Amino acid sequence: MAVDNETIKREIIIGFEYSYLHDDWVNPLSEALEGVTAKEAIWRPGPDAKGIWDMVLHMATWNENIVERIETGETIGARDGHWPAPPEVPSEADWEAAKKRLWNSLDSTQRTLESSSLEKIQSGGYHLGDLLCRFTHMGYHLGQITKLRECMPFMKIAL
Repeated sequence: MAVDNETIKREIIIGFEYSYLHDDWVNPLSEALEGVTAKEAIWRPGPDAKGIWDMVLHMATWNENIVERIETGETIGARDGHWPAPPEVPSEADWEAAKKRLWNSLDSTQRTLESSSLEKIQSGGYHLGDLLCRFTHMGYHLGQITKLRECMPFMKIAL
């Protein structure tokens, strides 16, 4: 049975949505970030570990990279590097801006996947396997955020 390009593209979009949105597969990102304060988001469990804020910026920059690669057709790295630095002195406004950046990157990725042909998606520095790996990567970090949230009641002394 032959599968047409539109069917494959729709499956890619479903895979993307399952990486952060549908509670059948992951804790939805909206729930994972709900109620997290800037102070909680900036906290790191150790000197070499990443915190929620780090992961939010990391996911945003790699989603932005997906869009940029598809739009330009070039295999390029993330503009801000793998792990953009959160602010030295965080504020609630900065935290809201970081979350907004992530949500904007997700919306932009969704729109790009929906409006681009399968050929354009695959010629943008991604083959299907790499793109699906990026979605798995986002789900992985969402799981880390979820687990950090579960630990927060026990971290209050450190915060």
